[in-house]
Amino acid sequence: MKKVVLSLLIVANAICCAAQVPIDHFNVGPYVVDYNGIGDIKYRLRDDIDLYEYFEFKKDTTIIAAAPVEEPVENAIQISGRVGANRSVSKEFALEGFWKKHLGGLLHFNAGLSLALGHSKHPDLTRNMLEVGVPVQVELGKLCRQSASLYGLVGVAPTFYTTMKAERVDCATGATRDDVKKSGFLVAPSLEFGGNIPAGVVVLRIGVYGTYKINCTTGDFDVYDQAGRAFFGAKIGVIL
Repeated sequence: MKKVVLSLLIVANAICCAAQVPIDHFNVGPYVVDYNGIGDIKYRLRDDIDLYEYFEFKKDTTIIAAAPVEEPVENAIQISGRVGANRSVSKEFALEGFWKKHLGGLLHFNAGLSLALGHSKHPDLTRNMLEVGVPVQVELGKLCRQSASLYGLVGVAPTFYTTMKAERVDCATGATRDDVKKSGFLVAPSLEFGGNIPAGVVVLRIGVYGTYKINCTTGDFDVYDQAGRAFFGAKIGVIL
C-alpha cells in the first residue's frame, strides 16, 4: 500500500513540476511574444500601443475627386459641311464657317459664311447652282470642352444664287438649249439639332438640319419651283 501511495505522489509531483515550467516573455517592438520553445510561440500587441503613432503611419485618406469644372466656350470658330436633298431629286453640298459668341446661360449667337453647290436633274432640265449665303443663328445648348451635350438652333441665311450651268432639252426636237440661266437673291430659314462631342481641345459636332429656300427675285421663271425649296440633310463639323 505504501508503494502505491508513493508512486501516486511521485506522478503528482511530476505533473505539478511540468505545469510550473516558466514561459519566457519578450517585447519585440510593439508586440509581446510568449516563447516556450521552438514552434511554441504566441504574440499579441502590447497594451496602450497605437501602431499609427509607433510607426508614424498616416491613416488612409479617402479622396473624393471633384467633378471637372465645365467652362462654357465664350468665343469659337466652327467649320462644318452639310449634305442635303429633297423630294424633287435635287441635292446640295455646302461648306460653312461660323463665329460663335456665348450670350449667357445656354444661349449662343452664330454668324458666318456659307458656300453651297446645288444640282438638280429632271427629264427636260439639268441645273447646277452656286449659293453664297450669310447665315445668322441663335443656338440653345451647353457648349463646353469638358462634356458632351445636345444643341438646337434656328437661323436665317440671306443668300445670293446664280446658275453655273443649265441645259434644257426640247422634248419636241431633242435639241439642247442653254438659255435658262438665272441669278438672284433668296432667304433660307433653317432648323438644326444634334450633339457636341469633346475631342481634346476641339469639339466635334454632328447634327441634322432642314431649310426652306424662299426666292426673293421676281420674274416669269423661278428656278426653285422646279429644283425644290425644302432640303433636309446631315451636318458634321468641328468647333475650334
